[in-house]
Amino acid sequence: MTTPSSPPPSYEFSPSSSRLREFLRSWTIDIHNRTVLFRVGNWIFTTYAFLAGTAFATGFGVGLWHASMVGLDPAQVGRIYLFVVVPAILVGLRAFSVMLEWRELFKRPLATLIKPGYMLHGGIAGATLAMIGVAHMTEIPFLRLLDGAALAQPLGEAIARLGCYVYGCCWGRPTESRFGVRYTSVESKVVRCAPHLHNVKIHPAQLYALVAYLALFVAFYAALPYITFDGMLVAMYCISHSVIRLTLEFFRQDDRGRLWGRLTHTNFYSLLMVIGGVVALFYGSTYGQMISLDLSRRFVHILSDASIMKWIVMYGLIFGAAYGVHYKKVGSWIQNPSGGMNPNVNELSMGAAARMEAQSCCGDEHAHEGHKHHHH
Repeated sequence: MTTPSSPPPSYEFSPSSSRLREFLRSWTIDIHNRTVLFRVGNWIFTTYAFLAGTAFATGFGVGLWHASMVGLDPAQVGRIYLFVVVPAILVGLRAFSVMLEWRELFKRPLATLIKPGYMLHGGIAGATLAMIGVAHMTEIPFLRLLDGAALAQPLGEAIARLGCYVYGCCWGRPTESRFGVRYTSVESKVVRCAPHLHNVKIHPAQLYALVAYLALFVAFYAALPYITFDGMLVAMYCISHSVIRLTLEFFRQDDRGRLWGRLTHTNFYSLLMVIGGVVALFYGSTYGQMISLDLSRRFVHILSDASIMKWIVMYGLIFGAAYGVHYKKVGSWIQNPSGGMNPNVNELSMGAAARMEAQSCCGDEHAHEGHKHHHH
């Protein structure tokens, strides 16, 4: 006589357990749809704010670490960076983004200027110009300053690309690859600027960039014992960074602005950086000062020094606020500028002129209705 087998055990999850699983999923597998971190009244703090702040704080920290390795006072350099380099980076980041929409600048100047949007190459250009001023003020060799930025940039950009992934900018092309991701958050930039890509599997181009720049930083770190002259690191960065950016173009679909034919702004700036890298390599190896980095100075020494960390924290707060703090809705800085104007200050992806023109008809048609709704 056989005993009937007992039924398989059934597992029931409590509501709290289900909420925990959902929470963990939203911050791991689904983090790219976690656009908003939290809200305070009308102010929106995006997840990008935290990641962008972390990226810039880490990048500047690495730059100060390099300063200590070449015999400079990192605390003094930190102060100079805050008041000279940081403003130049912010202006460059925004200016290059506006340049992509120069037609809109003439049509809607205020609306174009006061909306979120930054371009990496603009920040690099702004930092380079600021470094010229710093070199003149301090008599620190210009290429030596650029080397510090070159060592910092790959790690900072790797972290920043995670922020791009969460925010939904710099998105990839549609794909059937198993690595593809789907954006479903209506607040993510890809969905706001390209609604046809809602829930469509696309390349996680931002994560490809993260891996590439993280590998680049590891390579630079391994090369530190072999750095022998000013300009060597910046030459390596300009060339390798540009190769990575040009390669990533094959996976990205966001509009980066056309110049001539298929040449985009990104292509053009990357080519300029390659030329700059070759020039830095030639000039540094021929006329630059020979150096030997003090490798006994570790990054942890920078992080454990309170007189330096206060500057690093300030970098993070400034760039975190600039990149990720919005007002009333994601993609907006302000709603009603002074003077009674009511421009459309919603963020659009780069090269928004065509979309604005395409939407102008229906926008004018519904303007009166929208105005009434706003007052209600």
